Parts: sequence; C-alpha cells; structure tokens
Amino acid sequence: MNSLTLGFLYLIGLGWLLAEVSISASGGDWTPLWLFLVFFIVMFAIVGCLPLSDKVINLSGSVSAIIIGLCIVLYGFGSFDSSVLGALARCVGGLSVAALGALGFLGAKEEEAHH
Repeated sequence: MNSLTLGFLYLIGLGWLLAEVSISASGGDWTPLWLFLVFFIVMFAIVGCLPLSDKVINLSGSVSAIIIGLCIVLYGFGSFDSSVLGALARCVGGLSVAALGALGFLGAKEEEAHH
C-alpha cells in the first residue's frame, strides 16, 4: 500500500467483501467464504510477512484491491433481481475499490521507498 488513504479504503473493501461472503455462507453457500479465507491468508502473507521489496508489495496490494472490487461487483450483478438500488450500490462501490487498485499502478512507475 503506497499511502495510508489507499490502505484504509482497501480495508473497507476487504471488510465489505467479508460481509458479502458471510451473508452467502449464512444462506448455505460456503464456497465463497472458503475462497475468501484462502485469498486473505495468501494476500497478507505477501503484503505483511514475506521479505519482499516495496514495489512488489505495492503491486500485490493493487492487484488484490482490483480482485476485491471485481468480486464485490459480481455480488452486485447477482443481486439485481432482489434489489436494484442495493445492486447499483454494490457495483459502484466495487468499481470504486477496483479503481483505487488501478491508482496504485499509476504511482508504481515513479515510486521510491519513503521510509
């Protein structure tokens, strides 16, 4: 994560996706929750535990944010039959998280370590 703001919004997207997969699991479909847990463990192993360069960590954070945003958009498409307003909110929110992930790629070219 190359800034505190992007990291905060990234965590909002992560929490939102966790809420979506938890609701899915409460309806009897546990597969998205298991996939989320595997993704979460792999993502935080890359971002927080492995000794990688700042550039690789920021790139993996951006890729993860795009994946999170697209998963929220998929939940939005799946809910158009029940609530159009809720589906639109999910689509807009998911696209916003994905756009923030794409912003991480824009800053990666001129990025230097800021410690």
